[in-house]
Amino acid sequence: MLANNSITYCDFLKDAKEPLQIRLAIVKRYNEIKNITQVALEFNTTRVTVRKWINRFSGAVSSLKNISTAPKEPHRQINQRTEALLVQFKKENASLGYDYIHYYLIEHQCTEIPSRATCYNIWKKHGFGSKAKKKHETKKDLRAVKAKYKPFEKIQIDVKELKDIPNYLEQSYVLARKKKQEVPLKYGLPMYQYTARDIKTGTLFVSHAYGHNRHTAAIFADRVLTHLSNYGIIPRVIQTDNGTEFCNTRDALDLSPLFIQVVTRDDKVEHRRIPPGAKTWQSDVETSHWIIEKEFYNTIKAVSDTNMITQLRAYQWGFNVLRKNRYKGERTPLEILREEDNPIYATLPKEIMDFPTCILDEKFDAFIRGGYHVGLPTINNFIYFIPVFKKQINNLFNT
Repeated sequence: MLANNSITYCDFLKDAKEPLQIRLAIVKRYNEIKNITQVALEFNTTRVTVRKWINRFSGAVSSLKNISTAPKEPHRQINQRTEALLVQFKKENASLGYDYIHYYLIEHQCTEIPSRATCYNIWKKHGFGSKAKKKHETKKDLRAVKAKYKPFEKIQIDVKELKDIPNYLEQSYVLARKKKQEVPLKYGLPMYQYTARDIKTGTLFVSHAYGHNRHTAAIFADRVLTHLSNYGIIPRVIQTDNGTEFCNTRDALDLSPLFIQVVTRDDKVEHRRIPPGAKTWQSDVETSHWIIEKEFYNTIKAVSDTNMITQLRAYQWGFNVLRKNRYKGERTPLEILREEDNPIYATLPKEIMDFPTCILDEKFDAFIRGGYHVGLPTINNFIYFIPVFKKQINNLFNT
């Protein structure tokens, strides 16, 4: 009999896998009173449990142990012909998985369809399994792949929304109130940043826009391609996500969107879309968004949208020429460019790193007419807005 009625038979099972003593006590108590219901009440358990241990007890305590629940007749093993077909399927179709195995087996007059776990166990036994790589190993492999590209051969383009940055949004509201009497604006600063980044060198090209549409995206692509062509560079791939500003999301084969027309006007440039949901394919440009938010937007103070653009261009220059990238071996984009074996890229002027940052909405008329003037960097602007880099910038312009 249990001393505390609040303790149940199940509580003993939690403390011990096989509580033989409590089971033996149940049997002894029944032998004393010959009442299954009363024994169940005293031990806070069910009559089924009491009856089970009474019937199972043979006089030895060992008879009160748990009985194995393993099946007495193990499931038959898979047919050798089916196993051979699974191995043959994997040899012929290394990239296909379990979902395609049904059609293959039926095609070979095999009626036995094994489970998913069985198929993968057989493939693993025959050496077709692959161990998943760790994150740092995958990044190391990606570095090696990106290092094989030529500078500015593949450029990722994306849009960063700036409304979720408190410091930037607060200044935008302040400037909007100042401009209220002139033009009824909700925001005093552009709310979108268009970003292009070269995957080989990490060179960053940025611009702002009030609007988020196909026109501003096309203008940005036009300015990036024109800027590079001024130095004799034509990218091979312009990669974007599947946003409506870049392409027709309902028809993947539609080449009429303005952005695609601008990018592919030169037959040497290909517009490439990432698979839906594959955000990691844009990792280089997405990483730059995180960096620029931490280093620039969280601390910047602007008195106007023009002043903001000037400071953004100065930051862009520092990012491309002065800031060392740990992911790329503690080198700046300019240093990576200078280390190229091909002299065509190694001898490019450092001014290629100074993309003419602007407010894209203001360039619509120039875009329609075709072409624009690209200004070169001036040392006074950079020294004024990045005083901490004053000495480095002087050295750059004097070399």
